[in-house]
Parts: sequence; C-alpha cells; structure tokens
Amino acid sequence: MIKQLLFYNFRYFSRSHKFIVPLVIYLTAFAVLYATKPLEAMNTYGMTAMFIFIIATLIACNFMEIEDPVQQQIVLLSLRNNTIYYFSKVFFVWIVVSVMSFIIVLYPAIFGFFSENVSVGNLIVALISHLLLGFLGVCVSVLFNSRLVKNRQFAILMLIIVVLISVVQKAIIIKSPATKWVLYILPPVSIVVDRITNFGGLKDAGPLFLAFGISIAYSFGLLALFIKLMKTKVF
Repeated sequence: MIKQLLFYNFRYFSRSHKFIVPLVIYLTAFAVLYATKPLEAMNTYGMTAMFIFIIATLIACNFMEIEDPVQQQIVLLSLRNNTIYYFSKVFFVWIVVSVMSFIIVLYPAIFGFFSENVSVGNLIVALISHLLLGFLGVCVSVLFNSRLVKNRQFAILMLIIVVLISVVQKAIIIKSPATKWVLYILPPVSIVVDRITNFGGLKDAGPLFLAFGISIAYSFGLLALFIKLMKTKVF
C-alpha cells in the first residue's frame, strides 16, 4: 500500500513542476558552497545540514498544495486509512530530501573538497544529521498546509519565522539567555547543527546522540500532531 502511494505522490509531484524552484535553489547553493576548496569538513556539514532543513520545508510546503481536494477525497475514500495516506506524503518528501542529503554529504568527501581526510564515523554522523534535519523540516512544514491554515500568506509568514528562528536559535539564546525557555519549544535545528560542527570523535558522542534523540522525538511529535489534525479537519 505504501509503495503504491509513493508512486502516486511521485507522479503528482513530477507533473506539477513544483520541484523546479527547490531544485534550482538546491543546485545553486550546492555550486556556491563548493565553488572553492579546501573546506573544513564538520563546519561545512553543519551548514549543509541547516540548508537541508530549509530546503525540506520548501519542498514540503509546495508538495502539500499540489493535490486537488476532490482527488484527495477520492483517494482517501478508496484507501480507508487516513493515517497511512498522510504518513505517505511525509515519507515521500523525506525520500526526496534524503536523496539530496546523500549527494550533498558524499560529493565533497569523494572529490576531495575538504582540508582533511573525513573518517567513516564523521561521514555517518553527517549523513544521519542531514536525514534527521530533513525529516524535521518536512514535519514542521506540513503543519502549515492550506487545510490547517486557510490564510496562505499568514501560513507562509509563520513558517518562515519558525524556520529562521530555529536556525539562529543558539545565537539568540547566547545574547539573551532569558529567551531560552521560549525558544526551546521551537525545532531543535540549532542544537543539532552545533553538535555536528563541534563533533570531534567519540568524546562528543553523548551530546550528539542526545541532540539526535531530541530531533527524532520532536519530529515524530509533529508528525503525530499533523496526522491527528488532518484526520479531524474537514475539507
């Protein structure tokens, strides 16, 4: 069932041409980032992981608006399993983002863009972080779809604010420590990026895995909320 839904989502997405803008942004950022070398590996991976989070929100935002409401109702009626249907949408976008993540992580390591040799452990850490932040970006973005937030301008504005503050969360907390109790409710992008950037081996594994755990819990919490809201929201 999931396989059929993934193919269905792929056909809809590819025919809509909504992938063009995110793809152009991705390729442009890729070209600019790797226009010069050598680069410091983990700092670079911190930046690209942050970028994957942002591009994931953009792709998910576009993807959630392409399906005709009538067609969506027909699919839901024939499927009779709303949970799987909505999960497949999130899963499909995450697959797209994951392909981008693999490319942006492996390309510089394979073609020698870094000033040092990148260990297998560092590559695994980088890849996991990109996949997790990509998933987080998708789960954040789908909550701002037109079924849940009718005013599209307001929805997009709020999504942009959430994304931007999540990215610079740590810098804001450093300047204004009192804000941490408010900002910690936002997606933990800054926390994960900080742990990637400062990862130096096994001695940093504890804080890194804690950040990964927070990201996973946050993402699945948003995913559960998204599915619950979509199942109760009438067309």
